[in-house]
Amino acid sequence: MSSEREKMTEETHPDDDSYIVRVKAVVMTRDDSSGGWLPQEGGGLSRVGVCKIQCTEANGRNGFLIHGERQKDKLVVLECYVKKDLIYTKANPTFHHWKVDNRKFGLTFLSPADARAFDRGVRKAIEDLTEGSTTSSSTIHNETEVGDDDVFT
Repeated sequence: MSSEREKMTEETHPDDDSYIVRVKAVVMTRDDSSGGWLPQEGGGLSRVGVCKIQCTEANGRNGFLIHGERQKDKLVVLECYVKKDLIYTKANPTFHHWKVDNRKFGLTFLSPADARAFDRGVRKAIEDLTEGSTTSSSTIHNETEVGDDDVFT
């Protein structure tokens, strides 16, 4: 699995300017056996973002990836392709989770502002996928006060 993850990371590692939103959060995964959420790969704060990627399929259209990299050791703890049928839930102001296929992911955000920004980024990605947009390069703007400058890169 680790070699598969390394291969995927090399192929899909996004450039800093490809992110439409980027925040700090703890990446969580659902443990259905216990009915709870657990920190992914032992936890720790990560930089998580929604980024545009070029699909290698024949149509050449853009896709979107939710990419998370733990800050302390740069380990990629989250790589999830955004799909039109992604189910996104705002459980509370600082915890959101989603389901793609049979996989469940969650983020515990540092602030409600980060959570709102990330939510807008995911919704923008789904909207672009649904509309088949390949030219949109807009960035989601944060609606918070000074001090949240590091939400976006």
